[in-house]
Amino acid sequence: MKKRKLFVLGLLVLITIVATIIGYNAESIQQLNNEEEIKGVVKSALNIYSKSVYPPEYTKSPGIKIPSQLIEKKINEITQECEKYYSAKSGILANKIKVFQTAVLGEAYSPSDIRTVEWKINDIKFLETRIEGDTATVIADVYCENKMVALIPIDNKVNGSIKPEEMTIEYQKRLYEETQKLPKKLVTYNPKGVIRYYFNLSKENGKWKITSENFNYLPGYEP
Repeated sequence: MKKRKLFVLGLLVLITIVATIIGYNAESIQQLNNEEEIKGVVKSALNIYSKSVYPPEYTKSPGIKIPSQLIEKKINEITQECEKYYSAKSGILANKIKVFQTAVLGEAYSPSDIRTVEWKINDIKFLETRIEGDTATVIADVYCENKMVALIPIDNKVNGSIKPEEMTIEYQKRLYEETQKLPKKLVTYNPKGVIRYYFNLSKENGKWKITSENFNYLPGYEP
C-alpha cells in the first residue's frame, strides 16, 4: 500500500513537471512567433517608401511626364500598405498616408530637376525587441540607399553674387527661369545612410500594428 502511494505521488510529481515544461515551451514558442511577426511588420513598414518610386521608364530623367493614372495607382498602393502595418487607433496611420502620398506627388509634380530612381534597404539590425503582453517596443538600425538622377547646368552663368537680403520673390522667379534655360547634363547621385528607428506596436484583432514611429540619423550620416 505504501509503495502504491509513493508510486502515485511520484507519478503526480512527474505529471506536474511535464505540464510545467510543456507550458513553458508553449509560452516560449508564442514569444518567438510574436517576435518574428513584429520584425516582419517593421520590415514591411520600412519598405513602403520603395513602393512610391516610379517604374524605370519614368525615372531615366526628371523631365519625363508621369501619367495621372500611374500616380493614382501609386497612391492607392501605398495607402493600402500603410493600412496593413499602421494602427488606425492613433494618428500615425493618417500621418503616414499623408507623408507617402506627398512623396508620390512630389516626384511627379516637383519643379526641381531631380527624380528618385531607386530607394532600398540594404540591412536592418534589430537592437532591441521587447514584448509585454499585447504591446511591444523595437529599436533598429536601418542601412538604406537612395539613387537619384538630376539635371544640372553645364555652365552656370547666372549671377549668384546677390546678397541674401536682396533675394526678392521676383528675383528668385527670374533666377529660376534663367537657370531653366541653361544647357544641362544628367548626373546620378547615390547617397547612403544609417537611421535609428524607434517603434511602439500593439496587437489589434490578432495582428501587430505600429502605434508610433520616430527616428534619427546616426552621426556621420546626417542629410
